[in-house]
Amino acid sequence: TTSHMALSIRLRYCKKASASGSNFPTKAKRKKNQLIKMMNRAVMIAATIFVFLLQFSTQTRAFSLSSASTTSRTTRTTVFRSNIQSIDVSDLGLTMEDLDVTFPTTSDGGIQVTTSGYESTSTIPSVDDRGLLWEEDSNIVGVKLSIPGLRGQPVAAMDVAITSNSCTVTVFGYAVWSCTLKGECLLESSSFHIEDGKDMTPLITLSVEKKTNTNRWDGFILSIGEGSIL
Repeated sequence: TTSHMALSIRLRYCKKASASGSNFPTKAKRKKNQLIKMMNRAVMIAATIFVFLLQFSTQTRAFSLSSASTTSRTTRTTVFRSNIQSIDVSDLGLTMEDLDVTFPTTSDGGIQVTTSGYESTSTIPSVDDRGLLWEEDSNIVGVKLSIPGLRGQPVAAMDVAITSNSCTVTVFGYAVWSCTLKGECLLESSSFHIEDGKDMTPLITLSVEKKTNTNRWDGFILSIGEGSIL
């Protein structure tokens, strides 16, 4: 009886040992699976946090660039406006109709530019009598000549001789004043007119056509003739 009881106890112990031995791998496997799941979950959480932080950083950077660009544009606009200065031109008496000016045009459709100025007729370099008024466009040089030394001379006794590059004034057939022109002119298209002027000084009006309209004279007198007596 005692031996049967010992055998029974051993058999139960072996069964328990066998049962506990068969359960040990199962528990370890479960723990391993749980650990893997926890690691996967941690990785997913970390990836989600990383993506969120990346999107937030990108949006923040874009907003910063947009703000900087807006600030830059605003600054430039402010600086530009601060440089604007208003000018009061009411004393000039201009109207809106004065702005609707039709510019003269050349034969080829270009804008006609006219320049003008004064020159001295005196043979003395230090004397500026402003006796010659010239006006030039692309084709014609117009001149109003009033020589102080001709005061009192009769208009009927005066004459003007024009060459391709000179102009000579005569009184009773004698050359009293001459000059070399700043350019060449066309004789067949040149003309003159003499009339009484201010203070009994004859007024000579000349119109000479330039030989080449590409060159500007910027005046009329290149030099006054040495034989001029006025």
